[in-house]
Amino acid sequence: MNTKRLFASLLLAALPLAAQAAPSLEQSRFADLNAKPVAVSAYKGKVTVLNFWATWCGPCREEMPMLNSLRKKLAPKGVEVVGVALDSKEQVEPFVKQLKIGYPILLGNDDTLDLMRGLGNKTGGLPYTLVLDRQGKVAATLTGKLDEKKLEAAVKPYL
Repeated sequence: MNTKRLFASLLLAALPLAAQAAPSLEQSRFADLNAKPVAVSAYKGKVTVLNFWATWCGPCREEMPMLNSLRKKLAPKGVEVVGVALDSKEQVEPFVKQLKIGYPILLGNDDTLDLMRGLGNKTGGLPYTLVLDRQGKVAATLTGKLDEKKLEAAVKPYL
């Protein structure tokens, strides 16, 4: 009986450690389509729209032309759009070319789903978009397909 109680206590004590094991945005590293490692911190100094997506996600595909357009429109004001794909390079590369995506695309890794959940996307649904202020801190979280008006309203306070 004591052994069971001890084991249960140890298990409960370990739970907060497991929750802390999720990667932070600052610690996260992704690869670009050339396999070059990229840290989200590389975009500090810009208001960054970080969009998590997948090739099999219909709403993700639908919002990509708007993200392209918004990037062109707001780049002079210091805004960058960055896509993080939850797919393999083999799936993403032709897709990016077909849709003529002009913003940086990074490839998610084994920790990306945990990262998204740690950043407020408890269900892991896509698309999931973060607006980061110029210091790289999360300023807004947006779940689901976005329209330009909603995204601009989330970005505007940080320009």
